[in-house]
Amino acid sequence: MSSGTIGKSRDARGNGRDMDWEDIKTFREVMHGGTVRAAAKSLGVHHSTVSRRIEHLERALGVMLFERRPEGYFPTSAGEELARAAGVFADDLIAVERHIAGRDNDLTGTIRVTMAEPFATSMFAARLPEFCDAYPGLELEILTSYDLLDVARREADIAIRMDNNPPDALVGKRLFAYTTSIYAHPDYLARHDFVNQPEQARWLGWTDRESRFPDWTQDTEFARVPVWGNFASIAMQIQMARAAMGLVMIPCIAGDSTPELVRATDRDPTPSRDIWILTHDDLRRTARIRAFMDFAEMVLRDNKDALVGRLPVPVN
Repeated sequence: MSSGTIGKSRDARGNGRDMDWEDIKTFREVMHGGTVRAAAKSLGVHHSTVSRRIEHLERALGVMLFERRPEGYFPTSAGEELARAAGVFADDLIAVERHIAGRDNDLTGTIRVTMAEPFATSMFAARLPEFCDAYPGLELEILTSYDLLDVARREADIAIRMDNNPPDALVGKRLFAYTTSIYAHPDYLARHDFVNQPEQARWLGWTDRESRFPDWTQDTEFARVPVWGNFASIAMQIQMARAAMGLVMIPCIAGDSTPELVRATDRDPTPSRDIWILTHDDLRRTARIRAFMDFAEMVLRDNKDALVGRLPVPVN
């Protein structure tokens, strides 16, 4: 299986050609995303590379795999058949890659870690020199996407997740629950009467909703304040709150570390989801994976007071 070749096929003229694993991966991404540009973004390559790989695969098989339409790529019957076969093959190959990687006990190589951006910026960034000094042969790739990258499919080696029900395929350690509270700029709180005129204030929304008064606001003292907008990024919510645009409910680790914000409530912070450090079972005994998981646990436990909202903070 050298040079990425996974097998021999024949093109329409009967010439032997190689099917390349990169072509198969690209084909799967186009099937998933529906467009060349979506596949290119997922793979981190130029869209022309995606088109070239699909054309190469079609020549190798001697069939058209997609109908090219202005709105995207649509699989032919041959494409659908290949997708079924490629799915089985890809799962088997990824399992082999995980197993081989799990036998690697050298403290060298790259570790891909996915975590939420507030964790990366508020806690890990300042501590990474410690890890780099202790393990000079290791290189880190920190992925701060809010998407839940699939550790089982090697999109990441380690995941630091906030999740009460992590996937069964992953193993690791549950630490403790982080907490959330309500924050706002002091000027925003000063110029609104939340008791007598709550409709003139607003929550800054963070999820799709069917009501202006969603459930997550109803157990607070601001239950009659309507929700406005939808801003999935915690960093954006913080910036908007700093601009005195509304109330936000965010993790204490993020709100308490923003000087312009104060807690808008004197209630104790609310426990949210559990913090987990996770990897795949095939990787957990790998030396480099164990090294970072131990380091991550130390960083998180050192920051427990901030994560559970116990640090002294200004309250309105």
